Amino acid sequence: MSAFRLAWRNLGRNRRRTALSLAGVAAGTAALLLTAGFVVFSFRGLSEAMIHGGLGHLEVARAATVAASGATLERPLAAGLDDWRELQAAIEALPRVRAAAPTVHVAGMGSTPDGRTAAFLGLAVDPERERRMGFDLKLRGGHPLADAAPATGEDEILVATGLAETLGLVPGAPLTLLALDPDGMLNALDVRVAGIVTTGVQELDTRYLKLHLATAARLLASESVSNLVVTLDATRDTEAARQEIAALVAGHEPALAVTGWRERAPFYGQVRNLYAGIFWFLGAIVFVLVVLSTSNTLTMAVLERVRELGTLRAIGASAGQLARLVLAEALWLALFGALLGGGVAALLIALLNALHLQMPPPPGAVNPIDLRLAWVPEAFAGAVLLMLAVLSLAAIPPLVRVARLRIVEALTHR
Repeated sequence: MSAFRLAWRNLGRNRRRTALSLAGVAAGTAALLLTAGFVVFSFRGLSEAMIHGGLGHLEVARAATVAASGATLERPLAAGLDDWRELQAAIEALPRVRAAAPTVHVAGMGSTPDGRTAAFLGLAVDPERERRMGFDLKLRGGHPLADAAPATGEDEILVATGLAETLGLVPGAPLTLLALDPDGMLNALDVRVAGIVTTGVQELDTRYLKLHLATAARLLASESVSNLVVTLDATRDTEAARQEIAALVAGHEPALAVTGWRERAPFYGQVRNLYAGIFWFLGAIVFVLVVLSTSNTLTMAVLERVRELGTLRAIGASAGQLARLVLAEALWLALFGALLGGGVAALLIALLNALHLQMPPPPGAVNPIDLRLAWVPEAFAGAVLLMLAVLSLAAIPPLVRVARLRIVEALTHR
């Protein structure tokens, strides 16, 4: 009879001990899979939230740095794109690209008729392209910006909740915007509040407003834009699309740079490293706990069967054969415990996702985060292999006992 068949029969002899061992392995596997599911979904959710929150997959802008070109938020178009319409058409003709949206970043002051003032950070956009790209701000009141360029004297803006509170603004309220044009001249433009929005970031909500490209052109006396924000059909194509666009704009004067979303969002890398550290720390704890619990279980199994093992030695079984028997029991426990843990994890993931639970917003944010977990096949395969390796290590102490077993002492053991 093979070692694996005999080991399978031995596991069924003491079902309580076997059940406890399986429970330990299953719990460790489930913990790893749930953690991996949370981490992976968090990575995906964070990246997609940043991309579709306005960052886009790629940015096309002047290669000159802001400091070198003389551009600042107060003079946003000192290094702007003048021929952005031709660039936009060429980029949108590429197969991976969903849309390329022009934006203008502008800072200035807002003033109300009753004398209230506050600094603002503005983003001018093409509303129709923003909607196509999946960019979205939560509207808390009023209506969104119209797709069509507003007529002269009918300019509207969206104001974030914090800035609206500071200036006492409601939908329909008048506001005067003041900003510097590319030549450093101060311009003013009267607008009305179309709606109140939230960016989801508390600090940004105190200064943020959004306006139509046509409104920004009147305010800044320029048709140029700060950059083109590019979104793709699939995030996995970011690097390939970056290379295609870089080849497309090579030789452009002035020189252009194509930057991926990761380079523009260092916060993502910091969060990713934090989550990865948590995952590996939990993995180390599970590793130690499973090794200790299963090693103790396997050792007790050997001690309870000393006379049996001695009899097997007496009828001709070698120490190596007995060692393979113990190792086979460990591998059976690892395999079935990991499969059981995978099943438990899959059920828990489905249940938690169906409940649509939410976590409190992180520091500085105002919107809660959906608690969802991803099923990661690679993590499941890795967990099975990990448990096989862990229980192989856990089998070392009982294997040493078996190797040192003396036949006479074993047969007289009580």
